[in-house]
Amino acid sequence: MTAPRARRGRPPASTREALEEAAFELLLRDGYEATTLQAITAAGGVGRSTLFRYFGSKAGIVWGEFDRAVERLRSALSDADDAPVMTAVRAAVIRSTYQSQAAAPDSWLDRFRVLDRDAALVAETAAHWRVWAGVVSRYAAERSGLDADDPVPAAIGGAVQAAYVAVLRRWAATDEAVDIDDLDRALRPVTDAFQALLDGAPRA
Repeated sequence: MTAPRARRGRPPASTREALEEAAFELLLRDGYEATTLQAITAAGGVGRSTLFRYFGSKAGIVWGEFDRAVERLRSALSDADDAPVMTAVRAAVIRSTYQSQAAAPDSWLDRFRVLDRDAALVAETAAHWRVWAGVVSRYAAERSGLDADDPVPAAIGGAVQAAYVAVLRRWAATDEAVDIDDLDRALRPVTDAFQALLDGAPRA
């Protein structure tokens, strides 16, 4: 097997970020079920107590930052001004993505690669993405005066999430530098179309 690549110019892997990077290299190479805590701690150069202090478990490595990304999205939406609904949604997705990239610059796309490709994580990944889409749906419903269970907000959440995942997959397929502005260009046709729909939708 190929060993995880060396991280030159970095301090010993005793930080959360370095340990996370080492973990996702192993998860990509060996898969979630085959990657042990022992292998992660060995690759990261730390003991089990350090791993548990940062993450709590192997699942915590995989899902902790995803859950924080959902909170960043929720926070960005709560901070949105009185811009049109879908403009605010697009801006919040972009802002939360910037924040997630800054929080884990060496592993955030590897995290997506693992979640998107590992068969052992398919069901739980879908459940987490439903939570992400639900944040968008609830915001759209509240801002638009529609019922929370109306098909239109549900469709908005699903469509924005699908477009977002499509962009992440494109980024994950290459080692080129990520251009966050590309996300704005990709989301704009989706958000513009739903804004036109909202502008003509009857209010509850």
